Amino acid sequence: MITRQQLVLVLLCCSLWWAESWAQPKDSVGAPRDEYRHFIMPSAKAITGGYAGFWELAFIQGGFGIGNIISISGGATILPTVAFKSQFAFLQVKATLAEEDGVSFAVGANLLRMTSEHFYVHPFMVATLEMQNETRYTGLIFYKAVGDDFPIVHVQPYGEFAFNYGGSLGAGIGFDTPIKGIPNSRFVAEVWNHDLTTPSKVAILFAVRVESQHFSSDFGFMYFTLPLLTPVANFVWRL
Repeated sequence: MITRQQLVLVLLCCSLWWAESWAQPKDSVGAPRDEYRHFIMPSAKAITGGYAGFWELAFIQGGFGIGNIISISGGATILPTVAFKSQFAFLQVKATLAEEDGVSFAVGANLLRMTSEHFYVHPFMVATLEMQNETRYTGLIFYKAVGDDFPIVHVQPYGEFAFNYGGSLGAGIGFDTPIKGIPNSRFVAEVWNHDLTTPSKVAILFAVRVESQHFSSDFGFMYFTLPLLTPVANFVWRL
């Protein structure tokens, strides 16, 4: 169920998107400025320079690139009513090993801190195909090398929550493309499955992005097979 606060967030994102899109030059087709990602899914492209931002108004994130090869990113939640030991965080390192004729390939790994009691490590491989019309497709395969299958997470002071993270091999597909007729905007979509032995365990995300030279704002929805449909938003400043 969508809460009133979430609806307000979506309306805020819509207003920012509308104002930002018409403040930029009227060019609806162009290379994405945040090449290193789709929405939250990494592409095989390296981070150029650095960035800082937040997701869902409660998850601070940032990253930087080294020599168009190494990309380092991370983030953490800053929920004011949740104990520090129950905050979520991640750290990710990616190396872009090949980039030729619109095809990029990278390998990397991330460390996820679900809480201070539950850590996960995922090595991954990712490939990105860039078309001449600036549409991009990405395929990602990741492996859960460290982490519990059925963690019971203590979120103080709200209680315990049980999760099912069975299986070790997962995959994701990312897509983004310019929106014709709407300047400086892109449609972004992702599909995730953290356990390929159970195809029904998927998350689907779709969003609209507006880009300027130094700022990107995304807003859309994510669907989980609980079932659950929830709005999502992401704001990034390029440094």
